[in-house]
Amino acid sequence: MKLKEINILGRKIEVTPKIDLKGLSVGEKLSYTFYNGIYQGGSLLFLEPRKDNPTPKECQITSSRISGLLGIPVVFILKPGPTYERQRLMDKGVYFIMSDRYAHLPMLVALEKTSNRRKYTVLTPVAQYILLYHLQESSLSGLSAMEIAELIPYSYESTALGITCLEDVGLCKKVLTDQRKKILHFDLKGEDLWNNAKSYLITPLEQRFFCDEIRSDTDYPTCGTNALAHYTRLNPDPEKMFMLCSKEYRSLKAAESFVNPNKYDGNIMVEVWKYPPVGGINEHRQWVDRLSLALTLQTENDPRIEKEVERMIREIQWKD
Repeated sequence: MKLKEINILGRKIEVTPKIDLKGLSVGEKLSYTFYNGIYQGGSLLFLEPRKDNPTPKECQITSSRISGLLGIPVVFILKPGPTYERQRLMDKGVYFIMSDRYAHLPMLVALEKTSNRRKYTVLTPVAQYILLYHLQESSLSGLSAMEIAELIPYSYESTALGITCLEDVGLCKKVLTDQRKKILHFDLKGEDLWNNAKSYLITPLEQRFFCDEIRSDTDYPTCGTNALAHYTRLNPDPEKMFMLCSKEYRSLKAAESFVNPNKYDGNIMVEVWKYPPVGGINEHRQWVDRLSLALTLQTENDPRIEKEVERMIREIQWKD
């Protein structure tokens, strides 16, 4: 019997059978019944197994393939199962509902947070990461939140909220396509978009301190004036300058990896940032990105640094 609506923890979502199954394998078509659903303006694809529940591993593989193919979240409608099965599904990042009592749908929480709320007035770290990735790495225009989440070090839920933040401050739009998929659109490009965003940007810098050594085998990106020297004609300073994201900092601090940390001087200057280096998701960054670097140096009163920051931005090859 075909479903007409799904009850998810008290929320009723109307669904319709998915007719267009182009791109799906024969095995997938035989194993599942497919439904389209809309929640808070976001498209979802529901998969109902025709027989017994697939294993959590099978769900993970199928979800990853189909969501990557169609660019929308995949949710499995499963028969009631034991607690350990639900836990394994959650551990593998599978979205599912089991009867009307159990559901693992963090994306619905993210979508629900966007209604009945105060609008953003400045960029969140995730929103700023998305914007700077779009400007410096690769255009994100025409991509869905799911597709963008595969390119950056943030979950789908965080990415969706970051895009909402960008839309709130007027830097982008979410456009609904004929395929009922929401994609990202920017009216402005390159330096025009950067200049328009300036009043909403935040400094990535959380704190700055010095130490004599970091007991770690990891190579951290260079930041500060030494990164500026890499991008411009400025001469580098003698001390090392490394950037850590806040998660890395907390881990190293807990392990007591910083030798003689203090606020005044040392062999290494450490900057702790609110978001990771902007770049490819598996790419090791030797230098922090130009635009984030410019934001960390915007309070410097040295005319020499101000001049080189302006030069660095002028020479950027905008990617959108």
